[in-house]
Amino acid sequence: MSTTPASAPTTVPEMRAWLHDWVARTTDTDPADIADDRPLEESGLSSRDVVVLSGDLERLLGVTLDATVAYEYNTVDSLASYVMARVSGTSGSDRVPGPQAASAAGAWQDPSDRQVAVVGMAARYPGAESVSQMWKLFEQGRSGVGDLPEGRWSEYDGDPEMVRRMSAAQLTGGYLDDIASFDAEFFGLSPVEAANMDPQQRILLQLTWEALEDAHIPANTLRGTRTGVFIGTTNNDYGMLISADPTAAHPYALTGNSTAVVANRISYAFDFRGPSVAMDTACSSSLVAVHDAVAALRTGEATLAVAGGVNILANPFGTVAFSELGVLSPTGGIRAFSEDADGIVRSDGAGVLVLKRLSDARRDGDDILAVIAGTAVNQDGRSNGLTAPNPEAQVAVLQQAYGDAGIDPRTVDYVEAHGTGTILGDPIEAGALGRVLGEGRDNSSPLLLGSAKTNFGHTEAAAGVAGVIKVVESMRHGVLPRSLNFTGPNPYIDFDRDHLEVVEDPREWPAYSGHPVAGVSGFGFGGTNAHVVVVAPEGAAPDPDPEAREDRPALFDRSATQTVDDGDGGKSELGIPQLLPVSGLLPSRRRTAASDLADWLGGHDGNDGHDAGAGQSLLTDTARTLGRRSHGRSRGVVLAHGLDEASAGVARLAAGKKGAGVAAADSPDRMGAVWVYSGFGSQHRKMGKELFTLSPLFAARVREIAEVVAAESGWDLVELVTDDARDYDLETAQVGITAIQIALTDLMTAAGARPSAVVGQSMGEIAAAYAVGGLSMQDAVRVACHRARLMGEGERLLPEDKLGAMAVIDLGVEELASFQQEHPEFSAVEPAVYAAPGMTTVGGPARQVADLVAFVDGEGRFARQLQVKGAGHTSMLDPVLGELHAEICDITARPITVPLYSTVDRGVVYRPGDTPHDADYFVRCTRQPVWFSDATGSQFDAGFRTFVEFSPNPVALMPLMNTAFARDAGDASLMFLLKRKHPAADTFLTTVAELYVRGADIDFTALAGPGGWADLPGMHWNLQRHWTDARPGGGAVRGMPGARVALPDGRTAFSAALSDVTSVSAVAEAAVHAVDGDAVVSAVESYGALAGAPGDDVTTVVQRSLGGLTVHVHHIAADGSARLVGEAFATASGSAATPQGGGAASPAVSAGAAGGAAPVSDRSATGKGAVNALPAVDPSSERWDPESGESVADRLRAIVSESMGYDADDLPGELPLIDLGLDSLMGMRIKNRVEYDFGLPPLNVQELRDGSVDSVIAMVESLVADGGNTGESTGEDAGEDAGEDAAVTAGSDTSAGTTDASAAQAQAPTGVGVAPRDAAERMVFGTWASVTGAAPAGVTSPLPLVDSATAETIAARINERSGSSITAQQVMEAGTVEPLSDIAREFLETEVEGNIRVLRERPAGSRRPAVFMFHPAGGSSVVYEPLTRRLPDDVPVYGVERLEGSLDERARAYVEDITALADGLPVVLGGWSFGGALAYEVAHRLENSEVTVGHLELLDLVQPLHPAPDTKEEMHARWDRYSAFASKTYGIDLPVPHDLLDEQGEEALIGLMTTFLRTSDSSGHGLAAGVLEHQRASFVDTRILNSLDFHRWADVTAPVTLYKSEGMHEGAIELEPSFAEIAPDGGWGGIVDDLEIVHLPGDHLGVPDEPAIGIVGARITEHLDTLS
Repeated sequence: MSTTPASAPTTVPEMRAWLHDWVARTTDTDPADIADDRPLEESGLSSRDVVVLSGDLERLLGVTLDATVAYEYNTVDSLASYVMARVSGTSGSDRVPGPQAASAAGAWQDPSDRQVAVVGMAARYPGAESVSQMWKLFEQGRSGVGDLPEGRWSEYDGDPEMVRRMSAAQLTGGYLDDIASFDAEFFGLSPVEAANMDPQQRILLQLTWEALEDAHIPANTLRGTRTGVFIGTTNNDYGMLISADPTAAHPYALTGNSTAVVANRISYAFDFRGPSVAMDTACSSSLVAVHDAVAALRTGEATLAVAGGVNILANPFGTVAFSELGVLSPTGGIRAFSEDADGIVRSDGAGVLVLKRLSDARRDGDDILAVIAGTAVNQDGRSNGLTAPNPEAQVAVLQQAYGDAGIDPRTVDYVEAHGTGTILGDPIEAGALGRVLGEGRDNSSPLLLGSAKTNFGHTEAAAGVAGVIKVVESMRHGVLPRSLNFTGPNPYIDFDRDHLEVVEDPREWPAYSGHPVAGVSGFGFGGTNAHVVVVAPEGAAPDPDPEAREDRPALFDRSATQTVDDGDGGKSELGIPQLLPVSGLLPSRRRTAASDLADWLGGHDGNDGHDAGAGQSLLTDTARTLGRRSHGRSRGVVLAHGLDEASAGVARLAAGKKGAGVAAADSPDRMGAVWVYSGFGSQHRKMGKELFTLSPLFAARVREIAEVVAAESGWDLVELVTDDARDYDLETAQVGITAIQIALTDLMTAAGARPSAVVGQSMGEIAAAYAVGGLSMQDAVRVACHRARLMGEGERLLPEDKLGAMAVIDLGVEELASFQQEHPEFSAVEPAVYAAPGMTTVGGPARQVADLVAFVDGEGRFARQLQVKGAGHTSMLDPVLGELHAEICDITARPITVPLYSTVDRGVVYRPGDTPHDADYFVRCTRQPVWFSDATGSQFDAGFRTFVEFSPNPVALMPLMNTAFARDAGDASLMFLLKRKHPAADTFLTTVAELYVRGADIDFTALAGPGGWADLPGMHWNLQRHWTDARPGGGAVRGMPGARVALPDGRTAFSAALSDVTSVSAVAEAAVHAVDGDAVVSAVESYGALAGAPGDDVTTVVQRSLGGLTVHVHHIAADGSARLVGEAFATASGSAATPQGGGAASPAVSAGAAGGAAPVSDRSATGKGAVNALPAVDPSSERWDPESGESVADRLRAIVSESMGYDADDLPGELPLIDLGLDSLMGMRIKNRVEYDFGLPPLNVQELRDGSVDSVIAMVESLVADGGNTGESTGEDAGEDAGEDAAVTAGSDTSAGTTDASAAQAQAPTGVGVAPRDAAERMVFGTWASVTGAAPAGVTSPLPLVDSATAETIAARINERSGSSITAQQVMEAGTVEPLSDIAREFLETEVEGNIRVLRERPAGSRRPAVFMFHPAGGSSVVYEPLTRRLPDDVPVYGVERLEGSLDERARAYVEDITALADGLPVVLGGWSFGGALAYEVAHRLENSEVTVGHLELLDLVQPLHPAPDTKEEMHARWDRYSAFASKTYGIDLPVPHDLLDEQGEEALIGLMTTFLRTSDSSGHGLAAGVLEHQRASFVDTRILNSLDFHRWADVTAPVTLYKSEGMHEGAIELEPSFAEIAPDGGWGGIVDDLEIVHLPGDHLGVPDEPAIGIVGARITEHLDTLS
């Protein structure tokens, strides 16, 4: 029975009339003006009117209609027709077309090629910084919506109109905490470019990296590939912000804010070559991006796609405008499908997906998170308004999407809806879903609805991808999280009719079809609609051919074990280790990544309930995951057998340490690795056996080779390899070695490694041919079999007395030829292998070979006969060559693919494409000498530094090492893959690890074996703030830094309102630029938020200092209270300038500043004495006095000579001090002395280093003449004026001396070679310069010829200085400075008597206690000459010189000397640093002797507050630091043999270093042994010092004074970082009862010099007076 009221229209014309009347009444419009075919919105209907109309029609007609019916049918004509059809029951249904399986090009595609796998995801959304946090947000039902963050949009604080509009707007939203920070360094962007780049571009760069990490796809493997980028982006907020202030609009902003570049920047940064498209369809943008990405993958335009969207609200305009339109929710929340829906909430957000064709993802073993089965995009067309939705279009897009997916809509479980929470949008969307997905369902399987927008607002262009991520995560967890803010069903949605249900509470995923299926919708406000269909991996298209994928043998059987010696003669089992690679763009990033990983492993190291199996599984997963990370330039890797070992190794890597099981390199080896295939001699009984049992791939390859061997030679290679009872003979050994070499080659290539060059040695040329692609495996094995058979037969058939012999002798190529000409009796002995310089293998008749060995050995040169029968590579093989050629004449030479350095054809390098490997090549290889030395020497000369030996046991490393040193390649790394009695897997993988850190591509997935993925920490971004200075409406930066005030002390202050200051960094940078436009802010530190009340101010104070500008930022509250909120430092354009406004300090002021004022003296907390003031010391007593008659030049020469070790008369005036051997520490000592002695303000140390003695004299004379002023006494340009004045004065013609010096300098060499390095070299160098008038080019550089008279003068001068007896002839024949220095060095220190240097003899009649000062670490007691001058003239002073040995051994030797010189009087013992330790040890030994120790004077003998641990790790790190120091300081590479260090400790290494120093040829590195010996001695002494326990001296009763500097110098801290923080009492608390501490100015390095030494001398004088 009809329920239509009797008065209701019954025909379409009647319905039209009724609608005319209704619209006219509602809009107050004349019915005649309402057209039947025009959209109703043109008549003035609002969205709310449309909803009311649907209700009126329902009541009028008695039918149920969608609330949005008038939007679906938006003209009078169409609406009248539709509703009357509903009344009559004739309206059609919405059916979905059948599945499609055609590509865009029209060709049929397999479903696994049409479907697209989601393999990686990354996201940033409000309340969630990652996908995992995003899931927790959903799971816990939390909201990320909140108030506007502090500082967001503060750029508009100076725009009154925007401030007014913002104050009236609804600003609640979903905001990311930090949109300004970015890791610009990682992506190679300058700070300026980063600041002008839209934060949307920045966040997408980082998310793309993270998504690829999540996908386990190394970004570096995608370079140059057809990887597409499809990004949805809507707003251009940042560009609008920048363009609103022309003064801040940098040209970088053009690309930085281009919409196109949002996608293009990613393609550029990662070098992706596929489509790169940014698209703006408003709120559907990211789903349209996914749609286009899927299409590109299906057609093959892209092989991988990055798809997503981004929305960053960088300026307030959009939010304010939406608020003013009434679109934003007044209650601050999106209520999707809820009865109280009241609008949207705008939000930040960004999400990225990594997509691949399903078939490709399966092929590559990717982690398939979910599968996109279908997508569709369409347009509303002319709907009921530009921004009004079109229900029919929404229905159509759903039909298309599920048709594309081939999925019955009735089986869909869930739709992640557009769900914006609007009164009209939600009913329209629900209506379309009901018509397409709800129809045909029963009440037990409703279509479930939800919206991520309820959690964090509407992220617009990033909304669709957020929905996809939510769906994927829900599928993975099997849970549908609840949709927030749902209080009850929207009354305009018929949930029951359409079988729809909002997910109000979390529930299990229903999986109506047996597996999860979902849809994601996105509708743009311009009318572009998109829908994506997602299925769980188990619901994806079946794999058409699962058996087709390669099933190669595993590299290692992870269930197998290795056998290792347990150290007690027994054996134990050891599993196969995993490799854990960690890398970064820079070493610091590598260490940070390792630190993050170490923290993660710390929570999984076996203490969390893991059993052994679970621990190994986690280790495997960790290795697989790390292996599929992007591999940066700076690499490290840990070899670990278990989680505990992994955790410890990664921690070492994080600390920058290397050693056993830990490899690292700061940068790759640009040349790559040379694969070395050595010859005969590497065989042993068990060769290859263990690896055969451990590696299925290696074993499979050996079996394949064995089949060829059996066919060619008739014996079983596998049986020989696996049978311990059998041994190898000549024939089987040669074939076995080649077989192992070939199998190792395949194992290495399966691990991903590739050679950059190859070299073979003798029979190693066979496997080398296989390695470069020149021979097939079958042909290579044939050559090996027949060569070995023929040589073996020859050995077996010849009688013993006819067999040849071979030997290694110390003769080179030319030497051997000359030797044989001189000794024809050895002419039958032939060269066989030129292995290395001084390592030549010869062969021939046994008797002659034995005689040759005896002869060469008798000459004192190395010679050793080899335990072989026969003489390979000599004429003794001639009889077999013909048959060999016949057996192998049909081998096929293939084009090689890798450069081959031939040892057959001397000096020839075969290049890729060459085909040298024919039968003739291997005949020559068998007969001719092996040119291994030449071939490897050429490789060293070409720059190769990484060599890997392929053999069962290394035999080529020794000749390689000799050649390396001969070719100045001592930094080469020589490695091997197997070694006898070493665990095979560990040995192999250790080398793989070393290759990886040197830049090799390694397939860690293959190495790790099957497993899962570990949830490891991702990229650690080094975030720095990068933000525009633009201030809309103002032009210049408004408000910052504020009003400027010049303070009387030279500082500059700025005051600004707190509201004008956006951040500490911004106001600091503005202040710096206001003071110095060229200054660069290099460091900023904030101490809290800039928060306060109206009326608060920010005061910024800028002070010039040596090196730049120091900035302090203060928050000044309205009540006057102040708080330091930040500091900054900027490198100024004139960083060497004197402090601003200071001019030159007066002598009195300078004295105090330099430490001349009485320093602080105190007693330790445990001491008995009261606090004492130091005696009055005249700080200027040692200063230069213009009335003294001493010239500035004389005093300055004295300062330089004392600091550098030259005699003042020998200083070449024209050469730069740096060329005379001045290092940074010497430079600082000279700088400090010059400033102190002449009362000058701070000088620029670089000017001293670069200047000559003469130019520095001129500069100081000028400053002294000007009263010490460096420029104008006031004003900001004082530093600049000083520089100009100094330069003018230094170059002026003020005296004959300076003019001559300038002329000499103009004629002098432009630089030197090796600078003088010790006292002897400095004395000879200076003597030559002063006598000849021109300094030598260097101590190792050729000397110019001199006549006999000049030579006589030079010899006499050197002899006078050193006490030597050099002749003029020796001078003329010297060639360089070195031989003369070597002679002089033996006589130079004639003042030293035994162990004692007499600094001042005991004057006649003196009964004063003697002072004994012990040498510092590695140095001489001559350093105490300044102290001697400070002590009374009647006090004898002795220097105690260095001995070798332990501390105990040295002290015992010193006691006897001191007892003899004490003269029965008390003694004062002291020393600087290590010297103080010697003094204390001697005092300890004198404690119960006849000699009384009156006082101990410890010059800065201190211990760190936190001593370095006495561990192996610290030992390794210490040697690494020393190696780095040697490299940086002297240019010498001293690679640390960490294995030796582990096994034998530091003593062995020190012994090795001593041997190296004694035997090394200084011509190779330009350093005399004396220089290196000084470094060795310093290291040894410092090690003794740092390992001391001060408590050993607790029984010493003598009073102790510690002279404590302000801290260690940088060089000491570099070698021993623990000394960065010194214990307040120097480490003496609890040890010394009567400790006095005297604080000295300056650092540790300045203690023995003025002014500090003047304070020391005064205090010692007081002690002497007490004792006398």
